[in-house]
Amino acid sequence: MNLNRTHGKCFSLCKISLLAALLAAVWASPTAAQAQVFGSLANFDVVNDTGDITHGFEIQIEDATYTRSKIYSVFGLDRNFGVPPTSVERYGAPSITDLPGIGVAVRYAATFANGAWSVGTPTGRYANPGDSCWPLGNPLYNSGALSCDHFGVATYGAPAKVTYNWLVDPTHTGTLTPKVAALPAVKFVYQPPLPNQLPAPQPVVAQIEAHKAGNEAFGTPYWVKVFVNHVDHNVKVEDLLKGNAVVPGDDQVEAEYDVFQAGDINHNGNGKKFANLALNPADAALVLRYELYRYQGPLKALGEVNCGGGKGGVGAGVITPADCGGLGDFVGAQMAGFNAVQIAAVPEPETYALLLAGLALIGAVARRRLS
Repeated sequence: MNLNRTHGKCFSLCKISLLAALLAAVWASPTAAQAQVFGSLANFDVVNDTGDITHGFEIQIEDATYTRSKIYSVFGLDRNFGVPPTSVERYGAPSITDLPGIGVAVRYAATFANGAWSVGTPTGRYANPGDSCWPLGNPLYNSGALSCDHFGVATYGAPAKVTYNWLVDPTHTGTLTPKVAALPAVKFVYQPPLPNQLPAPQPVVAQIEAHKAGNEAFGTPYWVKVFVNHVDHNVKVEDLLKGNAVVPGDDQVEAEYDVFQAGDINHNGNGKKFANLALNPADAALVLRYELYRYQGPLKALGEVNCGGGKGGVGAGVITPADCGGLGDFVGAQMAGFNAVQIAAVPEPETYALLLAGLALIGAVARRRLS
């Protein structure tokens, strides 16, 4: 027996095993992989009530810690509905762009050539409230007549701020500019329990915030109603669609209609509406549905809601749409998901590079020592 050769094989195999173990540790390392213990999703219909034909839509994640590696799914890019994923909304595949020092932008946009845009979203009312502004939700979508669109994105963790903007070109010069969409994004605030804590319901705060222009004392008022469902498994972007079992039904109301208006401290803390939810031990996810409609009741001189009992009005009690002229036009439906148990952790590019380098080294050692 050639002891040197046998010893060499053993030494090589030991090095291979050690290197493999180190790489496995790197792969599993939360620091290297930037693993999150939760994630947030949004899938929504939004009506174009800007007064302009729009030629795109942008979801901007305003959080400097976010890059595209923390986005794991985008509606119209990677979801399988039995048709090409880029065919489920009129603008085709969106682009994802890192914005150093700011965050990430997910941008849906038409193309401009020979002085004209390839496609646009008309502005106006949408008479079919719900989650249906896409080809498989409404057969009229591809006709180009519907004044709404459907978008969605899922992230690891919860970004500090997300804003939605329609993209318009009022000068018809081929340059798109943002115009705030009425439908708000949902921000989740969650503090995971420490490892030594006993299992117990954990609070999850879902927050939406109304918008107003810089020169406005009060923004445009809306009615908002919130529904919630507790789910025992992770949810995906494609689950957050009308008719899916995880989306809360009309019998799962978390909060009845309330006025939603920027600058209105009488209703929801200066235009912020909170849903304080208990994450139970059996919950892997929470799914919320928000419905927004225009407020069409009386206003004060500066645009503040002035109707009913006590909240911007006179007297006591809680106002309802029936007190203030009923629900106005449908604005949009936001389906928001919160995964308390992560679907998967995606390694950062440096981790991939280290892993590949290590695998190459393993192969080289194996070929040299075991030949």
